[in-house]
Amino acid sequence: MEAFPEVNLVRNVFVADEKHVTASGGTATADLMLYLIERDHGYDLSVAVADQMVYNAVRNATAAQRVSLQSRNGMRNTHLAKAIQVMHDNLETPVSPAIIARDLGISTRQLERLFGKYLNSSPKKYFMEMRLERARHLLLQSEASITEVAMACGFDSPGHFSRVYRAAFGVTPMLQRDRMS
Repeated sequence: MEAFPEVNLVRNVFVADEKHVTASGGTATADLMLYLIERDHGYDLSVAVADQMVYNAVRNATAAQRVSLQSRNGMRNTHLAKAIQVMHDNLETPVSPAIIARDLGISTRQLERLFGKYLNSSPKKYFMEMRLERARHLLLQSEASITEVAMACGFDSPGHFSRVYRAAFGVTPMLQRDRMS
């Protein structure tokens, strides 16, 4: 970003606009391929291809590409690693960034700076994305009801969960699940 400020860098899994088609690597290439098949030939064919690949966790373009903390910063920042571990351990009962910071012995502002510097996100946003990714996985990979998924990911009500999920993924949890059936 510093070397090429005119380039609009995004953390999406893939970009498939008219001028550029790029994938961030690994399974993102499969996600891109399935997206292009759906765009050009329809949803049913893309699902059939995904089934033949035994690939059922298709991500949309706006899904954030996650790079492991180990890869990103060599886990040199123990506060950040511990904060993310606390979030991971508390998906069902979310903990506020203020409490995480207090338990780590740092200020909330310092925690926010760490997330901004290393993850280009805020603790609250990162935690919500983590919870939503877990919810998406449960919707696609389990038979748990939408209410059970909502509760397992720290949402107090299925209605609130559905609104937040739709805002993040552009589809309701029920429609997400129906598309995979």
